[in-house]
Amino acid sequence: MTGGVLVESVLHLLTPVTLVLIITGVSLGVLFGAVPGFTGSNTVAILLPLTLVMEPEIAIVFLACVYVGANYGAAIPAVLINTPGTSAAAATVLDAYPLSKKGEASKALGVSIIASVLGGLFSAVIIIALLPIIADVAFRFGNREIFVVGLFGIATVAVAVGDHLKKGLISGAFGLFLATWPADPTTAQPRMDFGFDVLLDEIPFIPVVIGVFAIAELFYLIRQQQISENEDLDTSYGGIFNGFMYAIHRPFQLLRGMSIGTAIGVIPGADTGVGGFISWATAKSMAADPATFGNGNPSGIIASESANNATVSGTFVPTLALGIPGSATTAVMLAGLLLHGVQPGPGLLEDFAFEANVIVVSLLFANIALLIVAFTISKFVVRVVTFPSQYLVPAIVVMTAIGAFVINGQMFDIYWMALFGFVGVLMRVNNYPLVPLILGIVLGPIVEGAYLRSIQISGGDHLYFFESGIAIGLWILTALVLVAKPLSTLLRKSIDRA
Repeated sequence: MTGGVLVESVLHLLTPVTLVLIITGVSLGVLFGAVPGFTGSNTVAILLPLTLVMEPEIAIVFLACVYVGANYGAAIPAVLINTPGTSAAAATVLDAYPLSKKGEASKALGVSIIASVLGGLFSAVIIIALLPIIADVAFRFGNREIFVVGLFGIATVAVAVGDHLKKGLISGAFGLFLATWPADPTTAQPRMDFGFDVLLDEIPFIPVVIGVFAIAELFYLIRQQQISENEDLDTSYGGIFNGFMYAIHRPFQLLRGMSIGTAIGVIPGADTGVGGFISWATAKSMAADPATFGNGNPSGIIASESANNATVSGTFVPTLALGIPGSATTAVMLAGLLLHGVQPGPGLLEDFAFEANVIVVSLLFANIALLIVAFTISKFVVRVVTFPSQYLVPAIVVMTAIGAFVINGQMFDIYWMALFGFVGVLMRVNNYPLVPLILGIVLGPIVEGAYLRSIQISGGDHLYFFESGIAIGLWILTALVLVAKPLSTLLRKSIDRA
């Protein structure tokens, strides 16, 4: 990106009207994102018509800010009521909610805010500096590479989250099985519809994640007076600031999460939640106290939030440079860009250099605005953990049911939510990790689609998956992930015997 165009983009964003729209876009994104079921793509789609009266340069900035706000907004219910608003916050809930139950909801929110903001800023700076180079790398990721990335993600999380590798892999395999429930993506051949039209579609992710995390948790919450029974609960801005400082004093953890998130984001089709899961699993595997992850370790929040917000910026690389949506939300944004006459693709940096610069630089402004908005509201939303359970539980049931329903407008999605609430309870009772299940459902359609397209391209030759240097490297990493934990366990036992 040339310096002149970059400066022009910054000056454009510093106008009063644009600054107001940046704050407004982020605020609306946080508001919608905090409601379970309102994904980033839904939020951007709902607000897209508002941009019809805006100039193209302002409209695309507004949509980018909505995306950033919605991605963070999903962390608020994850922290406070064990309900990730979208897949982006599914990894955040693992440590954020247990920390809230300990009476440190303010700290959990503080860590999530600053980690998200820094992750977004880091990724935006990297993309501003290296967009053409990163786009070339992203272009090299074909179907076979995406297939192996999906397997690597599931293997990493399955190994990290459970005490037993077998249970983690079973949970991930169950998620993949559920993801292959609908019709074949290449032939449209029905599979397990059992004569019901509603089963022809894929199992909706949001009702599943709400059921597994939120509804399952309600069975435990109804036996408590409130979420946090800690008498020393801190709901002040001071608690939020303590969370800020906790994260800032761990620069390596932040840098690791940011880097993972940015790398995952540039892969076409990768979900923002994937970056959070892989970052969380990596942080746990490298921690001196891995047993504390999933039990309220703030470092787990740093890992997931710094990664998932960095992924947001990363998803703009394939969207802008290749014309391939980096996520479901950027697919909607792609429509918005075309609506305003901006044609993403290889010629973007030449034909629409100013617009491309404005979009990427707006991510910096959006994350600064996110810091202001999230910090301002945090003191008020954190009080949710003090509400009596007799009022909070019914409210959560109603809110989550609405969130499950609005995705497709089908009552059957509420039944899915209830069913997976029961599944979540059974898995928790039997010590099966929930995270591989969720990641399997997220990655399943991506992995299966990439696999089937690769088979079609290669004419059925499975050696095709090993004919790329990138793919071979990913296969090696996946194998190392799977064997590292059993080998370390055997080594530890042999040392103990000696």
